[in-house]
Amino acid sequence: MRFLHTADWHLGRIFYGQYLTEDQAHVLENQFFTILKDEKIDGILLAGDIFDRAVPPIEAIELWDSIITRLAMDYKVPLFVVSGNHDGAERLEVGRSMLSRSGIHIWGSPHHALQPFEFEGADGKVAICPMPFSEPRRIGDALGLGASVSKPVDIDMTEDSLFSYVETEEQEPASLNLHNYDQMYQAWSDYLYKQVPKGMCSIAISHAFVMGGEVGGSERTLSVGGSEQVSPQVFKDFHYTALGHLHGPQRMGADYIRYSGSPLKYSFDEHTQKKSFTIIDMDKKGNVDISTIPVEAKRDVVILEGYFEDLLNNKELQAKHKDDYVQARLLDTMPIMDGMAKLRQVYHRCMTIDLVGRVATPMADMDEAVFKELNERELFNQFAETVWKEPLTEREQQYINSVWDRILKED
Repeated sequence: MRFLHTADWHLGRIFYGQYLTEDQAHVLENQFFTILKDEKIDGILLAGDIFDRAVPPIEAIELWDSIITRLAMDYKVPLFVVSGNHDGAERLEVGRSMLSRSGIHIWGSPHHALQPFEFEGADGKVAICPMPFSEPRRIGDALGLGASVSKPVDIDMTEDSLFSYVETEEQEPASLNLHNYDQMYQAWSDYLYKQVPKGMCSIAISHAFVMGGEVGGSERTLSVGGSEQVSPQVFKDFHYTALGHLHGPQRMGADYIRYSGSPLKYSFDEHTQKKSFTIIDMDKKGNVDISTIPVEAKRDVVILEGYFEDLLNNKELQAKHKDDYVQARLLDTMPIMDGMAKLRQVYHRCMTIDLVGRVATPMADMDEAVFKELNERELFNQFAETVWKEPLTEREQQYINSVWDRILKED
């Protein structure tokens, strides 16, 4: 049986003020459907973040509508979808019962993802186990979990030891932390896997931040601190796990647990990533053979470094990247007048200029390399300390944290 694994479409994404809907439509309407036909795909695993925000723009909704309509009416290839942290889960689920009859299976809420879906293909049945993104408390509520479960795997285990962990009957029960992603996703995984009929192949579809994953520049943090991470151990029992959230294609502890990555580059930090669609061939015993097909994007995302006049007069470079999304990293040490306007005459989608040649005055004795490692909250704290000549008080920090949390939820 052959599946296509994809994720993180982020329909309606805005990149430096410009909607990427045209670029997304180019890949989906041309290459995506061509792959379904040419590769004889039996089912599609779409692991979340279909949209870029909970209330997407009309153009994004129309694109999604055209995709699922063509799948159901023309191609008749089943689509298995879980919601991601960017999606509005309840909105994504609108019409889910009716759509399911047409082969479009959508799981947004953990309350609707409590049992495997048995998909019957040409070579037998496969249990599709959906695990859409959800906060731990909602997962616990859906599962009806009490105050204790088997002790979870230690989330600080190294990759080499993750799959050597074996739960035994002698383990002491531990209190269940309803705010812990790792524990709750493990309980959810166990709950689903126990329902898979004996001998049947199984596939998990999940949108989560799996520990050890390489983060790009455009993934949104799921929670404060790193408590959002789940162990690869969570998915070890399934024959294949299709993951979404991290935008770079990568394996997570084993070849059969992997992120497909996003189809497009959504930040300049991703400019070196090789975007692809993942093809999974699964035999009757659940053994998988994995291959990838490179994405053929309409425009690339590139970083061009050099002196301003060199970039402005390099005809070969201009011909190659005239319509790409460009970040210009300028080595010049002197100010440049109307730099963006001049660059856009030859690089039509020059989105930003990074003045790496200018020597900036360090803030609070910190150099640029350190600042690039800070998130928005930490940058604000450094700014506040520099302006007020002292760090935030505990009360001020609590207030600022509440403001950041509200901003993320509203976004």
